[in-house]
Amino acid sequence: MRANHVCVMLSLLTASAGANDSFNSELSHFAGGAAMGAGFTAIADHYGYREHRGWIGFGVSTGIGIAAELVEQASGDDFSALDAGANALGAAVGAYSTDRWWLAPVVLPEAHYVGLVSNYRF
Repeated sequence: MRANHVCVMLSLLTASAGANDSFNSELSHFAGGAAMGAGFTAIADHYGYREHRGWIGFGVSTGIGIAAELVEQASGDDFSALDAGANALGAAVGAYSTDRWWLAPVVLPEAHYVGLVSNYRF
């Protein structure tokens, strides 16, 4: 249910975005990067790449943002470092928040954690 609220909020924020260097444009790049970062982090977790899922989500999302800017440059427009930076910042926020707060924590083998589980039947 919480994910639905986040999706609605992000879609409302990006509804009036345009292709310029205004606040709405950079907010849409930030929101898109955050959504892709969160999504790719969750996908990496689902397919078993749990130890580096945040880095995978950030890297894929940032790579897509840079590739989109390179495609725009190849089609005759200028490469916008501001758009790529806003996308990368959003990807970092989305991947980090998904990795730390929305998915189950990962216990690494080199962390040497010990746990105890006890049951008592009444």
